Amino acid sequence: MSTIRPMILIAAATLAHANEALDILEADKTPEQAPVMPGTAIPPEDLVYPETVRPGWQTRTFDPVWARAVLFDDDSNPWVQHVAMTGFFEWQAAFGTADVDAVGATPSKSIDLDSTRTRRARLGARIRAFRNTDIEATGEFAGNADYRGIERLSARTEYRPDAGVTYGKFRPRFTAEYRQEPEFSPYPDRSMLVNMLAPATTLGVHFDYRHKDWDYGIGWFSGDSDPYIPALRGDGILALNLGRTFVDMSGDAITRTRWHLDYLHNFDAGRSDSLPRYNVAGRTSANGNQTVASNPAFRHLFSTGFTLEQERFSFLGDFMLGKGDTTAWGLTLAPAWWAVPGCLEIVGRYHYAGSDDPGALVATMGASADPFFDSSPFFIGDEYHSFYLGANAHLYQDRMVLMTGLENVILNDESGAGFNTEAWIWHTGVKASF
Repeated sequence: MSTIRPMILIAAATLAHANEALDILEADKTPEQAPVMPGTAIPPEDLVYPETVRPGWQTRTFDPVWARAVLFDDDSNPWVQHVAMTGFFEWQAAFGTADVDAVGATPSKSIDLDSTRTRRARLGARIRAFRNTDIEATGEFAGNADYRGIERLSARTEYRPDAGVTYGKFRPRFTAEYRQEPEFSPYPDRSMLVNMLAPATTLGVHFDYRHKDWDYGIGWFSGDSDPYIPALRGDGILALNLGRTFVDMSGDAITRTRWHLDYLHNFDAGRSDSLPRYNVAGRTSANGNQTVASNPAFRHLFSTGFTLEQERFSFLGDFMLGKGDTTAWGLTLAPAWWAVPGCLEIVGRYHYAGSDDPGALVATMGASADPFFDSSPFFIGDEYHSFYLGANAHLYQDRMVLMTGLENVILNDESGAGFNTEAWIWHTGVKASF
């Protein structure tokens, strides 16, 4: 079966009834995955795999509004078959304090983490052209300079039904969390180590191939980082991806499990602007006012784990490792359960990261837990624990969500100066996308 891209799923029902259009709009897929049709036994070689297994949504009130995102649909047109608008708005607030232990003559202190901000404001389009090419263009309009520019400008061309090539400015595929679009993440932000290790959106090319339940990928990405169009600079990043999807169908119930293995080799370690995608060299940490001598220079990055999805339960497990002039590793365990299917989802996440090197972990806290954006205080240490429990109210499918939750963060600095930190943070926010 041919691969189905996100834009096709968004645009395929322009002239259909609004409910039918939104059935397509709500399902964003990656090149290696698409819906499974339940209820029949399907030979393994003919299976097409789901990105997510969603519960029955409780309300369709806004179906006609969201269906208007599809602007054009004409499969008979030889040049452009589908055009759909895309948009994403995310606002977050965080309230809490980080308590730093006393060290020697330096007394203990509390750091205010209260903050609010528009995390993302995006507008773009998805286009299907020439019957084999899907184009994505997304502009970023929120906040300071780091939040403005071209978030994505890429195309994927299918040169055979089970293979394609993606090219332009886009994110390398690394870890289960970083592959996931932020509008569909059930958490306030990605795990700390994912934000530390994941490369920036940059220019690249990536080939993907699927055979039965296996998918493969290989790509190259530039070492440059720019809010608009990066340059083809340096020796770049080699990306290798391997995955396998298992689908268990019992009656109408579907259980989907996907295992992945990702490896990135950074040829420009110490010289790359895209990996890592932040620079804290010369800056002072909030715990202990410690100056960071140099930015981490990761050469090898590795991730393996799995996602499991059922109608009411899902789980993500991921192990990560970054190695270069410093070494950091970590683990994420993230369950989610629909208390009221389609309306109220209870989510939890435990994240651990460690290193034998002093100050190797760089963590930010507050409404922007990502060191790429410098609006929140950042902390350094060598052992990190985060416990998060929250609830998400889905006002309209995955497209309009109210989020709230409590997070406890413990960051130890035993190998460094000893400025251990603990924080309690209450998160709340809203996401809307089409």
